[in-house]
Amino acid sequence: MKKDNYILDEQLLGIPHSLFEGNNGYGHQEFLLFINSAEDLHLKGINYKGIKYFHQFLDLHLEGEDFYDRVIHPEDYPFFLHFLSSCEDLAQGEEKETTVRLRSPFGYWKKFHFKTRIYNGFENKEEKFFISLAKAVDPYKNTYTRNTGVNLSAEKSLQESLNRYRMLINSLDDGFSIIELIFNVKRKPVDYLFVEINPAFEKQIHLKNILGRTMKELSGRHSKKWFETYAEVVLEGQAVRFEEYAKDLGAWFDVYAFPIGSMRSRKVAILCSDITERKDAEENLRRINETLENTVKKRTAELKHKKDLMQMVFDTVNQGIFMLKPVLDKDHHIVDFTYLSVNKKIKRYYKMDDLIGRSFLELNPQAHRTGAFEIFKKTMITGESKDFEVCFRRNGKKNWFKISTRRQKGMLINSLENVTRKKRRAQNLKDNIRFKKQLITTSPDVIIIFNLYEERIRFINRDFTTNPSMSKERLVGMPLLDILPLIHPMDREKALEFHFKLMKASDKDVVDFEFRLQGKGGDWVYYNARAKVFMRNKKGNPYEYIILLRNVQEQKKTQQALMNAEKLSIKGEIARTLAHELRNPLASIGMSADILDKKLKDPLKKELDTYLNIIRRSTSTLNSLVTDLLTSSNYKPPKLHKCCLATTMNLALEQAKDRIYLAGIKVVKNYKGHYYIHGDKEKLKIAFLNLIVNASEAMMDNEGVLQININPQKDNYQVVITDNGCGMEKEQIDRLFESFYTNKAGGMGIGLSSVKNILEEHHATVDVESEPNVGTSFILSFPMYREQGISK
Repeated sequence: MKKDNYILDEQLLGIPHSLFEGNNGYGHQEFLLFINSAEDLHLKGINYKGIKYFHQFLDLHLEGEDFYDRVIHPEDYPFFLHFLSSCEDLAQGEEKETTVRLRSPFGYWKKFHFKTRIYNGFENKEEKFFISLAKAVDPYKNTYTRNTGVNLSAEKSLQESLNRYRMLINSLDDGFSIIELIFNVKRKPVDYLFVEINPAFEKQIHLKNILGRTMKELSGRHSKKWFETYAEVVLEGQAVRFEEYAKDLGAWFDVYAFPIGSMRSRKVAILCSDITERKDAEENLRRINETLENTVKKRTAELKHKKDLMQMVFDTVNQGIFMLKPVLDKDHHIVDFTYLSVNKKIKRYYKMDDLIGRSFLELNPQAHRTGAFEIFKKTMITGESKDFEVCFRRNGKKNWFKISTRRQKGMLINSLENVTRKKRRAQNLKDNIRFKKQLITTSPDVIIIFNLYEERIRFINRDFTTNPSMSKERLVGMPLLDILPLIHPMDREKALEFHFKLMKASDKDVVDFEFRLQGKGGDWVYYNARAKVFMRNKKGNPYEYIILLRNVQEQKKTQQALMNAEKLSIKGEIARTLAHELRNPLASIGMSADILDKKLKDPLKKELDTYLNIIRRSTSTLNSLVTDLLTSSNYKPPKLHKCCLATTMNLALEQAKDRIYLAGIKVVKNYKGHYYIHGDKEKLKIAFLNLIVNASEAMMDNEGVLQININPQKDNYQVVITDNGCGMEKEQIDRLFESFYTNKAGGMGIGLSSVKNILEEHHATVDVESEPNVGTSFILSFPMYREQGISK
């Protein structure tokens, strides 16, 4: 609310307070106020009188640059720059003074006395600013006083008037102050200076030592709304009254602000009081009234809602609800009940709308037989509530009803629910559970449910194997990670793939997996697993899956027997062909070597003796191989014993030493010690020999290097046979182990096929890495030797 100024300017002009002293009063003098940057002297703030005084310069320099250069006398300007430079070292509250000439609005130069200190009101704390208060210096004042003989009594009278004014202001309970508005060069209010206050003012606004300081220096978070309101009083010359909350001071204020001073140097006088306590009381009262009003409204709405809800529930619940009133005989015994109120469900059940007042026993003649009437009587007499079920035939079928009865104010409130479907579903569920239990018990498969939240086996229908470590009691609750070591090392990676496929499977997908588990004697037994997702969480992710496991060891044996029969048929034909084709040339070679030995004379005989011995040993070895080949046409399974890979490899190298010597091949053996597996030493020697021979044939004479490494892995040994021969293309590698596939002229393609068969009999794998013109590596992986399930 705005008010006109009702106090004379002369009375409320106020005496501008010295910027740096603690006493009110500077007479009726006006002053200029400047805030400038210490770095570049740009003008950042100016009071209302300054705007009026220097308006022509401010209009030209909206950014405040070169202001002092324009308004200070050229002779005084260097001195003024030196003065400001010396002010940079001022301490907090310390000031410096100087006098310079300023250009007046009428073009002449006028002396002004400057008092300058550091200003801390801007948010930029890294840059330094000065605030200066400049008063005009009147050179004629003392002379005029002496020459004119001013009436000293009049001056004394004025001083007494001012003292009475101060006494009046200082006696107020409300805070009183006079402030000087500070504007930026764009005429926007940015701060205000306290130039006069009464003792109550600091108590009202909860700040201390405010005289001669600006509001921004006292509270940097002061809302700009206060500056804009006071600026409106200065610019429009109109008083204003308002109530406002000062967030930075944490208080409410009742403020009356009015202009004071002349049009050239207008200030703002403020009367204010802290009304926080009243505002808090008003707010608390408002909240109490609002709370009471809301409570009344809410309670009324709740009552209406409950009433409507009860009616709706009464008519829409699935249960039938009916109220009964007892009928008494002359001895006050209950002989019947009559219906007081029923809901729609009861009306539909009886297919009647006019049930009110009708006899209960008349409509329910079976009530005596089912015991319902006796229960109603007992509840009415004792007040003991009762829940019970009754069964009777209706429309030729059994029907079950659940009834709840409660006594309330001389009547019975009852609910009736038809539970026939629930009863039948429960019975069907029992039958279904019984069937599933029998199915699980009699199934030849092992049924397992894995819980992924707990990472354990939640259910298994029977013992897994005769191995005690695989019994039902031990497996239930077993962590998944404890199961992995029981799986064959070569199948563990496939087991993890099986798990990840199930995690991504749909509800219809069935995932198959074949693997080996360790049996009671440490032997590996083949199992087939078929699994699907069993349970999912709310996000649709599987958290349980069910697996059906079937022992397929006998099936595997049958398949192997059929494969062996096929191999025997092929090998028998090959053996007979080789025996016929090799025996005669070998006999001729042996005889020729004997004849040469007899006919050659020294020294030529001595020179060729090494090569004749090689021919004899090779002929003997080939004859033994032909004999073994004929014998092997009658297939025999491998005899697996504790076998050392290093020893077997050395035997194969020994058998191939003549070929290695003649081809000038360098052999590098990177292995030491023992590497035990379950193996057939003779069959493994044949496999290693085939690989060594193939490597020697792929390398150039006198340039070949054959490297053999044996490295222990986590659960197996890795044998790597590497040559620096001609290498192979990918197409050759893909067909390398096929029967009768060969790239050698005159070869039959059975060597590497035989190698693969031997490795499979040892549960070993083979990988081939090759690069044309660089070489080839055969990488064999054998399971480590185990004795009674413990890795050696």
